[in-house]
Amino acid sequence: MADTVFSIYLHTQRCAATRVVFMHDRNYKRLFSFRRMVEDLLRAVCDAELVEGLDFQGLTKLPTDYVGERGQERLGDCVWRVPFRDGWIYLLVLLEFQSRKDAAMALRNLEYTALLYTELGRTGHLGAPGEWPPVLPLVLYNGDTPWTEDVEMRRLIAPTLPVLEPFQPSQRSLVLDERHVAVDDLPLRNLMRGVVLLEQSRTLEELADETVAVQEWLSSPSDTELGRAFAAWIQEIAAGMAGAPVELGETLEEASMSLVDRAAQWPEMYRREGGTEALRRVICRMAERRFGVGTTSRLANLLASIDDADRLEEVTLWAMDCRTVDELIGRVSRG
Repeated sequence: MADTVFSIYLHTQRCAATRVVFMHDRNYKRLFSFRRMVEDLLRAVCDAELVEGLDFQGLTKLPTDYVGERGQERLGDCVWRVPFRDGWIYLLVLLEFQSRKDAAMALRNLEYTALLYTELGRTGHLGAPGEWPPVLPLVLYNGDTPWTEDVEMRRLIAPTLPVLEPFQPSQRSLVLDERHVAVDDLPLRNLMRGVVLLEQSRTLEELADETVAVQEWLSSPSDTELGRAFAAWIQEIAAGMAGAPVELGETLEEASMSLVDRAAQWPEMYRREGGTEALRRVICRMAERRFGVGTTSRLANLLASIDDADRLEEVTLWAMDCRTVDELIGRVSRG
């Protein structure tokens, strides 16, 4: 039972942590400011023919503060330029990082694309009409539920007469659903495989194992700063699992060693806590994080009347499955 408490508690804390959009953006922007990360991302998600035609030695990061002709400002997450091998033209890669689903994501990427073209034109880097660089809008999504939103701009517009269809805006975005993609579909020894495995970690032991693997892939001295970026991100993941700040060190080596040690210590801590009271605390903490302040006071009396550990374990599953606090309280009341 204590193992169940520990497992469910960590799962809940991990899910709650990914809802903190600022934290997600901050760490991802740092990670994807490195050329190797962007190259591995494109190698992981793009068609082989496209990848073979790109000159990754020419990867260049571009500014992401766009100003439209009327002075409106927009901030994207990351934009990279990568030249093609067989000519002067290059590909513009627009990266957006999402912790929540966004029904208007296709519109946002279309807006970013238009503003980027406008900015390139303003600075004299766009080229003549017919020679503008192609774009690849790419969304990295790490939300709890699978991505189900439309990625094609045209599908956001109501069906209309065939004669009007050619006049409607059209652009498709590529979405990598990190929490739900099959890891085996990603290349071996590719850093995006490591990112996905870290995102899909559900226990501290899994997080420690994947951190050690990423450390092995970043063993070159030239990867030191990228390793530090990974260490900072992994520290945030571990803090989400623990429900409190965690200090793992600044380097990836320090982080992996700390995680291995903590993975061995934390289960025992929860075994000592054990019992039905521990389950009640976990349920209340889960519900509070999911449904907001005040949830605990509504649940506490109901849970206090339940002494059966098996039933309390069932309630922990309800706390993850129910969509509202009223639904959860109703199920607990009915038993």
